[in-house]
Amino acid sequence: MSIFDVHRTNGLVARAVTGHGSTCCVVTFEALGHSANLDRQAFGQDFLARAGIDAVHVVPAANDWYQHADFPDLCRHVAAFTRRYERVVAYGSSMGGYAAVRFGGSVGAHQAFALSPQFSIDPRRVPFDRRWADAARGLDFTTEANASRFVDAAIIAYDPHDTDRRHVDLFRPHTEVVDIAIPYCGHPSSQYLRELGLLQKAVLDLAAGSFDATALRDLARARRKEAPAFYVALSRRARSDAQALALAERAIAQPSTGVIALTHFALPAARAGRFADALAALERAQSLQPGHPTVRRAQAEVHERAGDLDRAVALIEGLCRDPLPIEDDRARLTHLKLRRRFALYRALTSPATLDRLGRLLERLHLRRR
Repeated sequence: MSIFDVHRTNGLVARAVTGHGSTCCVVTFEALGHSANLDRQAFGQDFLARAGIDAVHVVPAANDWYQHADFPDLCRHVAAFTRRYERVVAYGSSMGGYAAVRFGGSVGAHQAFALSPQFSIDPRRVPFDRRWADAARGLDFTTEANASRFVDAAIIAYDPHDTDRRHVDLFRPHTEVVDIAIPYCGHPSSQYLRELGLLQKAVLDLAAGSFDATALRDLARARRKEAPAFYVALSRRARSDAQALALAERAIAQPSTGVIALTHFALPAARAGRFADALAALERAQSLQPGHPTVRRAQAEVHERAGDLDRAVALIEGLCRDPLPIEDDRARLTHLKLRRRFALYRALTSPATLDRLGRLLERLHLRRR
């Protein structure tokens, strides 16, 4: 096995892992991450190497949706490298899925396997989706505008009841979309498919040219009750706190439960006053992925709800020192410090008060729809 850089700058690397003799090369793109280390293990790197499939792994140093001045050069170098293969497949989840479909053609791929991709996070293009508004605020989307070369066909697995469906629809004028719509798989669909053991086989079949989208969709739907992500998605849509907690408990009761389900469970458990259970679940999550920022944010929320503002502040301060801090963390830190210092602000912004306000706004929104 040979590992070398096809392209490297301070902000991007394309790392080839080859020597397996495969006729297919998989080009992977990283999802949203919390490490700026370009030499970290890339998305799918271990799995593809063990499977004997040559790959090029595109790794960014920032969560910038590949809006990087050097990205077009990287694509040219990767495309020159992948010309030696009979088949080239672009592969990614969420932010990585966005790149696999939108830029896959630029790296020599004719087909992409994309898991819950965004069409864009530019608010001018997707005003209906504010999930990545903070990340979008600092980007000018020059690469998206000038370097997009969509793949010929995109196999997209997504939740049709999620905002992701609208992104999939926006891809349709630009590429042949092969739908794998999986109700209540949540975002990203990669987690759901991984929990069922279906993701790995799908990638192997794609590399071998024997992938069956209909079979994957039908099996993923039939086995939904085995996936913690299914109950997490339902819990997030629940109409009451009690129902949300019951579904979250079903999620963590599944044998394949992991960080996402455990972290999700902690929040409805904390709302119900079950702080010990919430923190125990987060400790389990930390043992699976030490230092994961999503887990630490949840720990901060649980401690805030339990009245331990000092601990909540300390956790968010640590997140703000991370290599890839998120704007929400700085705003959250300001909020927590104000709550800790001013009794009136603390009373007006208690989690219970904000919960009630959120439910009221949601009811108004649903009524307007």
